[in-house]
Formats: sequence, C-alpha cells, structure tokens
Amino acid sequence: MLAATHHDLGHKVQEGQFRADLMYRIRVTRIRLPSLREHREDIPLLAGTFLSRFRESMQKPIDSLSPDALEVLMKYTWPGNIRELKNAIEFAVIHCQNPVIHPHDFPPEISETLPQQLPSRPGHSKATDKERILEALDQSNGNRKQAAQLLGVSKATFYRRLSEFGLTAGGK
Repeated sequence: MLAATHHDLGHKVQEGQFRADLMYRIRVTRIRLPSLREHREDIPLLAGTFLSRFRESMQKPIDSLSPDALEVLMKYTWPGNIRELKNAIEFAVIHCQNPVIHPHDFPPEISETLPQQLPSRPGHSKATDKERILEALDQSNGNRKQAAQLLGVSKATFYRRLSEFGLTAGGK
C-alpha cells in the first residue's frame, strides 16, 4: 500500500486531528519528495510525459508545447504540485485546437496569474524603448514592479532605464 500526504501525521495525531492507529498502519517507511517549485528543472520532462500520455489517450494530434507555454509552466508557483501540473496539461490537451499548446490553452488560474509582457518591437531605439517604458507604467498605473514584469526585465534594469530617460514612477 502507498499513501501520500503533505501533512505531518505525527503532529496531526498529537492535535487529535488524525487517528493514531491508522497512522501506525500506514507509516512503514517515509520518503520526502520536494515540492515541484523546489525542482523546477523537472517541469519540462514531466510536462512532456503528461502531454504524450494525454495526446495518446485522447487521440489528439498535439506535437509539443510552445516556448511561451513552457515559460508559463516554469514561472508558475504550483501550489497543487505535480497533480496540478498533470491537470493543467490535460486541460490544455482538451482545449487546444492546434498542434502546439500555447499559454492561453492552460486553465485560467495558470495563464491569468502571470503578467503578460508587452510585445517586443523590431528596430529598438532609445525613442521606442522610452515609449515602451511609458506604456508599461501607464498599464501598471505607475507600479514599477508590474511595469518591469510587463517589459520582461528585472526591477534593477527597469530602474536604470527610468534613470536613463529621466522618468519618474508616473512616467513624467
């Protein structure tokens, strides 16, 4: 028999929230597995495995995850651990209408929790960089952290760029 929990059963027994006799029946050996956010490097392999499994069982011609979709998976916090990742991939396979899964194919709790970046523009110049910074500040209502996320840069880089252009938090 195999049982899994994220609770400390010994502590739960002491608090009277779990039966001691049941704990002793199931507690033969213990293996601690880190949460998915503690080993993000496994996400691409796990996502690929789940994708193969669901693609086959649902007989859908889905080839892969787009780089953007994989980036979303890598940045998400995964409070539901591997089960949540598995469910997200299954959801995406069900909803995907293309041979490649994109971020919008994931459940809303995953795709909507990440800030959307402003699209990059070809031919960067100082003028277009300043426009993008002003646009990000406008979209984030002057919130510098959110503006940096929209641009896909670190806060330090964002602050440096603000200084270069002589801009304040409100973009003036």
